Amino acid sequence: MLKRRKIDTGQLPDVLRHKWPGGVLNEGFVPVPKRLLRCLPQIILGEGALEKLQVILAVVDYERPNLPRPPALAYLAFNAGLEPEEFRAKLKELGDEGLLEFSGPDDAMAIDYKGLITRIQQLTPEE
Repeated sequence: MLKRRKIDTGQLPDVLRHKWPGGVLNEGFVPVPKRLLRCLPQIILGEGALEKLQVILAVVDYERPNLPRPPALAYLAFNAGLEPEEFRAKLKELGDEGLLEFSGPDDAMAIDYKGLITRIQQLTPEE
């Protein structure tokens, strides 16, 4: 069974602890670019939009340079607060919308979200 890892919030920047007080950061945080925030309703559409956002944030949260291993579907679903079947269904919907691509077995998934990055850039052009 998966267990939520706790972090020492005292090691986080003061500004972050000021924005999110009360220990809500003890499992970590996912930064959200302001450009995504501005165009979110144009990107995450339809039924299950919030679940799609949960999937996107879980995928981005896992991403690191030099990952020791690819993510497991069960782990990503756990972090997103979704059942694995629902997580997979939303992955497929996001793939059908051109926002991401995924492949591989459930215990070592390859997930590419370049489509999401491209869409954000298209909807929020630099001035």
